[in-house]
Amino acid sequence: MESLSFVNDQLSSSNLFEAFKLQLTKDFEQSNFSSLFIKDLPPDYTYILEKIISELHRSETKADANLMNLLYRIDISEGQLKKHLTNHPNENHLTTIAELIIKRVLQKVVIKEYYKRNVN
Repeated sequence: MESLSFVNDQLSSSNLFEAFKLQLTKDFEQSNFSSLFIKDLPPDYTYILEKIISELHRSETKADANLMNLLYRIDISEGQLKKHLTNHPNENHLTTIAELIIKRVLQKVVIKEYYKRNVN
Protein backbone atom coordinates (compact mmCIF):
# COMPACT_ATOMS: atom_id res chain seq x y z
CA MET A 1 0.00 0.00 0.00
CA GLU A 2 1.30 3.38 -0.93
CA SER A 3 2.37 5.55 1.97
CA LEU A 4 1.11 3.30 4.75
CA SER A 5 2.84 5.49 7.32
CA PHE A 6 0.92 8.53 6.03
CA VAL A 7 -2.39 6.66 6.40
CA ASN A 8 -1.45 5.57 9.92
CA ASP A 9 -0.52 9.16 10.79
CA GLN A 10 -3.90 10.39 9.59
CA LEU A 11 -5.74 7.67 11.50
CA SER A 12 -3.87 8.53 14.70
CA SER A 13 -5.29 12.06 14.71
CA SER A 14 -8.24 11.78 17.10
CA ASN A 15 -10.44 14.33 15.27
CA LEU A 16 -9.80 12.75 11.88
CA PHE A 17 -10.25 9.24 13.22
CA GLU A 18 -13.64 10.02 14.76
CA ALA A 19 -14.73 11.67 11.49
CA PHE A 20 -13.39 8.61 9.62
CA LYS A 21 -15.49 6.26 11.76
CA LEU A 22 -18.60 8.42 11.32
CA GLN A 23 -18.18 8.53 7.54
CA LEU A 24 -17.44 4.80 7.34
CA THR A 25 -20.52 4.04 9.44
CA LYS A 26 -22.69 6.25 7.24
CA ASP A 27 -21.39 4.65 4.04
CA PHE A 28 -21.81 1.10 5.32
CA GLU A 29 -25.31 1.67 6.73
CA GLN A 30 -26.60 3.40 3.63
CA SER A 31 -25.39 0.44 1.57
CA ASN A 32 -27.14 -2.18 3.76
CA PHE A 33 -23.91 -3.39 5.35
CA SER A 34 -23.51 -3.89 9.07
CA SER A 35 -21.63 -1.08 10.76
CA LEU A 36 -21.57 -2.51 14.28
CA PHE A 37 -17.86 -3.31 14.06
CA ILE A 38 -16.91 0.31 13.40
CA LYS A 39 -17.67 1.98 16.73
CA ASP A 40 -14.99 0.01 18.62
CA LEU A 41 -12.25 0.27 15.99
CA PRO A 42 -8.87 1.39 17.27
CA PRO A 43 -6.85 3.81 15.09
CA ASP A 44 -4.77 0.94 13.68
CA TYR A 45 -4.67 0.51 9.89
CA THR A 46 -3.98 -3.23 9.91
CA TYR A 47 -6.78 -3.92 12.39
CA ILE A 48 -9.24 -1.76 10.44
CA LEU A 49 -8.23 -3.50 7.21
CA GLU A 50 -8.83 -6.95 8.72
CA LYS A 51 -12.23 -5.92 10.13
CA ILE A 52 -13.40 -4.51 6.80
CA ILE A 53 -12.18 -7.62 4.96
CA SER A 54 -14.08 -9.77 7.44
CA GLU A 55 -17.26 -7.72 6.98
CA LEU A 56 -16.96 -7.80 3.18
CA HIS A 57 -16.43 -11.57 3.31
CA ARG A 58 -19.47 -12.04 5.55
CA SER A 59 -21.59 -9.87 3.27
CA GLU A 60 -20.74 -11.87 0.13
CA THR A 61 -23.37 -14.43 1.14
CA LYS A 62 -26.08 -11.88 1.95
CA ALA A 63 -28.46 -10.82 -0.78
CA ASP A 64 -29.19 -7.39 0.72
CA ALA A 65 -25.56 -6.28 0.93
CA ASN A 66 -24.39 -5.33 -2.53
CA LEU A 67 -20.68 -4.63 -2.76
CA MET A 68 -21.03 -2.43 -5.83
CA ASN A 69 -23.56 -0.25 -3.99
CA LEU A 70 -21.04 0.19 -1.17
CA LEU A 71 -18.26 1.07 -3.59
CA TYR A 72 -20.53 3.52 -5.41
CA ARG A 73 -21.52 5.11 -2.10
CA ILE A 74 -17.89 5.49 -1.07
CA ASP A 75 -17.03 6.78 -4.56
CA ILE A 76 -14.77 4.02 -5.86
CA SER A 77 -15.33 3.54 -9.57
CA GLU A 78 -15.36 0.23 -11.41
CA GLY A 79 -12.37 1.45 -13.43
CA GLN A 80 -10.41 2.26 -10.31
CA LEU A 81 -11.29 -1.12 -8.81
CA LYS A 82 -10.32 -2.95 -11.99
CA LYS A 83 -7.00 -1.09 -12.16
CA HIS A 84 -6.10 -2.00 -8.57
CA LEU A 85 -7.16 -5.62 -8.99
CA THR A 86 -5.05 -5.85 -12.16
CA ASN A 87 -2.05 -4.25 -10.45
CA HIS A 88 -2.30 -6.68 -7.51
CA PRO A 89 -3.22 -10.02 -9.14
CA ASN A 90 -1.87 -12.15 -6.28
CA GLU A 91 -3.70 -10.24 -3.57
CA ASN A 92 -7.12 -11.32 -2.34
CA HIS A 93 -9.75 -9.12 -4.01
CA LEU A 94 -11.35 -8.27 -0.65
CA THR A 95 -8.00 -7.01 0.65
CA THR A 96 -7.67 -4.70 -2.34
CA ILE A 97 -11.25 -3.47 -1.92
CA ALA A 98 -10.75 -2.88 1.82
CA GLU A 99 -7.59 -0.86 1.12
CA LEU A 100 -9.45 1.27 -1.40
CA ILE A 101 -12.31 1.80 1.07
CA ILE A 102 -9.99 2.96 3.84
CA LYS A 103 -8.05 5.31 1.58
CA ARG A 104 -11.15 6.83 -0.03
CA VAL A 105 -13.07 7.34 3.22
CA LEU A 106 -10.00 8.89 4.80
CA GLN A 107 -9.53 11.10 1.74
CA LYS A 108 -13.14 12.32 1.98
CA VAL A 109 -12.71 13.12 5.66
CA VAL A 110 -9.42 14.98 5.14
CA ILE A 111 -10.94 17.05 2.33
CA LYS A 112 -13.99 17.93 4.47
CA GLU A 113 -11.75 18.95 7.38
CA TYR A 114 -9.54 21.04 5.09
CA TYR A 115 -12.50 22.96 3.70
CA LYS A 116 -14.06 23.39 7.14
CA ARG A 117 -10.87 25.02 8.39
CA ASN A 118 -10.44 27.23 5.36
CA VAL A 119 -14.04 28.45 5.34
CA ASN A 120 -13.74 29.59 8.95
